[in-house]
Amino acid sequence: MLILLFLLTQLSFAAPENKTADKKQPPADLKITSDKMVASKNKSIVEFMGKVKAVRADSVLLADSVKVFFHTSQTKKEGQSNVKRILATGNVEYTEGERKAFSDQADYDTVDQILVLTGEQARLLTGKSWITGKKITLFKAQDRVVVESTEKTRVEAFFDAEDQDGSPAKP
Repeated sequence: MLILLFLLTQLSFAAPENKTADKKQPPADLKITSDKMVASKNKSIVEFMGKVKAVRADSVLLADSVKVFFHTSQTKKEGQSNVKRILATGNVEYTEGERKAFSDQADYDTVDQILVLTGEQARLLTGKSWITGKKITLFKAQDRVVVESTEKTRVEAFFDAEDQDGSPAKP
């Protein structure tokens, strides 16, 4: 179970967490490249389409489409990132170090730190260990994960014996 929690709680689209309580670190920059971009200022949304690549710190997100939802001046709290939510659809692949996630859709709420991966075979990997399900919900702030199946496909997990102390190898 420890390997699963470590595997799943290490994936996030948000800026790296502040490791020191006394020092406030600015959110990491987000760089996105794509074939096309459509912005809707009145809705605080920017959509990127076609071979989208989003890079933040040491994380890379690839997808067919990525929508970035921003806080409005009324909803943003002090010290909070401008990015409220990131929704990636179509051939989603997320990499952070040796950790990877694959799904049809990834929806990340930066405020509540909840990542929802959905698809026929949503999958998380760290080293050689992995878990699959129809819907994988990671509650990063709570170090909790819920993996759901369908009537046809059950949740599957594989824990590699070579991973150190039952946890995935660190990058």
